[in-house]
Amino acid sequence: MGLFDKLKENFSEWLGKAKDEAVEKVADAAREKAEDAVDGAMDRAREKAEERREEKEKAEAEEQKAREESRVCEKCGRKAEPSEKFCPDCGGKIVERRRVCVKCGHAAKEGEKFCSQCGGEIVEKTV
Repeated sequence: MGLFDKLKENFSEWLGKAKDEAVEKVADAAREKAEDAVDGAMDRAREKAEERREEKEKAEAEEQKAREESRVCEKCGRKAEPSEKFCPDCGGKIVERRRVCVKCGHAAKEGEKFCSQCGGEIVEKTV
């Protein structure tokens, strides 16, 4: 085997190792980038879930507060405390007054005249 053939063989060997290392480096970089993308997506998903949970808790608290504020005496109209079942002024039964849509029953906020869900008229209903 001549010197040229030996150099050619060594060069081919070196080139093969260099290609393998380059491929491995690119694969590692791609894997790292993919892991970062997945981690970022998971973080955003957790943040969204936390925001939805907080919004749900806030809506539930507002609904509870509205329910408590809507409790009145059916006879005299006096606002009732959450623990009261009968009016301490006149003895009338404590009821809830809610603003709801006549078509779909969706709960409405104070001041709304028409339903935001179906366009129906909003009325006050005693429960």
